[in-house]
Amino acid sequence: MKLTLFRLGVRFPAPGGGETTILDDINLKVAAGEFVVLLGASGCGKSTLLNAVAGFLPPSSGEIWVDGQPVTGAGVERGVVLQTDALFPWLSARDNVAFGLKLRGRSRAERTARAEEALELVGLAGKGDHATWQLSGGQRQRVSLARALIADPDILLMDEPLGALDALTREQMQDLVLDVWKRTGKTILFVTHGLDEALYLGTRLVVLAGKPGRILRDEPLSFGRQALDEGLGSKVKSLPAFAAARERLREVFFAGAPT
Repeated sequence: MKLTLFRLGVRFPAPGGGETTILDDINLKVAAGEFVVLLGASGCGKSTLLNAVAGFLPPSSGEIWVDGQPVTGAGVERGVVLQTDALFPWLSARDNVAFGLKLRGRSRAERTARAEEALELVGLAGKGDHATWQLSGGQRQRVSLARALIADPDILLMDEPLGALDALTREQMQDLVLDVWKRTGKTILFVTHGLDEALYLGTRLVVLAGKPGRILRDEPLSFGRQALDEGLGSKVKSLPAFAAARERLREVFFAGAPT
């Protein structure tokens, strides 16, 4: 397995003493190349889980393993894309993408070549010299994705990366993320609140619920692969099967239907 979470628990200090449990007894195995979407209401611990996998947050209990090795901190094998682009406004798009390579002492020639490759992968060929303030919100998120990809991580951890975009740009970015996944074969763990987004992107859906957060359901998905294999793109969202799947999810979240 590429990623394994075994009895993962995360607790934070509570105001006035004691602890608040955010995640409890999370068990999850993710195979190489899977696109796993974490879906759930605000406060169920989705971002906390992602931060623990990224190595930003030590678990209170349980274990996290990547390729058979325990996660003890951040690592280059795990790339992270956040909801906010977190770019350096004084750097060009190219230099933002290449910043990590610069910290690791790579030559300017290598940094430039690899940054251009990453920018082309996310549809920003020819935009390397642009300042970040010259780019749209969607383009800045593309730069963020390129920055995560340039280190060639095995796993991409994406925390609501499309949540701050307008509806039309979000649709375009969903197609881009699917294309990048197809072209790179990366293992992706993707957090979202969006029902359509979850169904469209993932090869697998993991629903978190409750306080503390627990896995409510874990099931395979095929709409994204169908969209890619049959050339349907986002038209797959208009299929009756997609609408039915969305309604089942909607009932789980809003009508209290059993899983």
